[in-house]
Amino acid sequence: MAAPNIASRRGVYRQYDHQVQTNTVVAPGAGDAAVLRIKGTDRAIAVAIDGNGRQCYLDPYRGGQMVVAEVTRNLSCTGAEPLALTDCLNFGNPERPEVYFQLEQCIRGMARACRALQVPVVSGNVSLYNESQGTAIFPTPIVGGLGLLEDATRHCQSGFPADGLAVALLGADGLTARASDLAGSEYLNTLYGMVRGRPRIDLALERRVQGLCRRLIADRTALSAHDCSDGGLAVALAECAIIGASRIEHGPVTGFTATTELVDGLPRRWDAALFGEASSRIVVTVAPERLADLMSAAREADVPRCYWARPVARACRLATWWTCR
Repeated sequence: MAAPNIASRRGVYRQYDHQVQTNTVVAPGAGDAAVLRIKGTDRAIAVAIDGNGRQCYLDPYRGGQMVVAEVTRNLSCTGAEPLALTDCLNFGNPERPEVYFQLEQCIRGMARACRALQVPVVSGNVSLYNESQGTAIFPTPIVGGLGLLEDATRHCQSGFPADGLAVALLGADGLTARASDLAGSEYLNTLYGMVRGRPRIDLALERRVQGLCRRLIADRTALSAHDCSDGGLAVALAECAIIGASRIEHGPVTGFTATTELVDGLPRRWDAALFGEASSRIVVTVAPERLADLMSAAREADVPRCYWARPVARACRLATWWTCR
């Protein structure tokens, strides 16, 4: 949680007044994207920025796809329909064949993801020749996304909003234990200093997951939504608890304790299950009485779903029961 790529950016965004003109609906740090109302209308816009140099280093083509998928997923986690992207492509010396290859493949991957998710790149720039002593930086496309909410009141934040809600993971039908999910992960980099593996993404699944998330938010089934990316499922759940601390009445929520059911359900490769960074996953909360609605919507959208839990204030004990179907 203290790794620079995961730790809170509060120290940065608190230096700026993000309430200017009082249009802020979801403030920085409260959601996967910031949300601002459009005065004089019922609408709001959502904005987010993402980038992952490690994944692009390991596979520029898939890495390019994944950065587009993540920024649009973050917009979708607020309930916004992604409308447009802008980018800054940060690479080394393109006169070197290996760097030119990275640049070309990354652009191709981003273009494919944009077509699959039906969102255009409307502007952008490049920053090349980023090297030190002959060593190039990781190929790092930074992508900004803009989304639209037709009803500004129908949005979601990331943190658990209350005690006793059901927590589900969209995009997976269980705690997977594929070693490939650790490719380019924060876990490998932080604990072992390794940047290894080959990341992968299913863009068709990504589109279905994002569409389902937006639908659940629009009909007020989902009460919170947070994408599962850097750090994997364990970090995503911890972030939901920490961000939701100020929203739960009985006191601070700073972590969670796994129950026996969860521990017994972990595969042997628990590191991949908890810290793997497989794409196309979103943690959502719903009221217990709306679980059937979520399951029905997920089946209709052909989206795998699993991992039920219940956040509890103070200790934030995640009491789990398995109803994966």
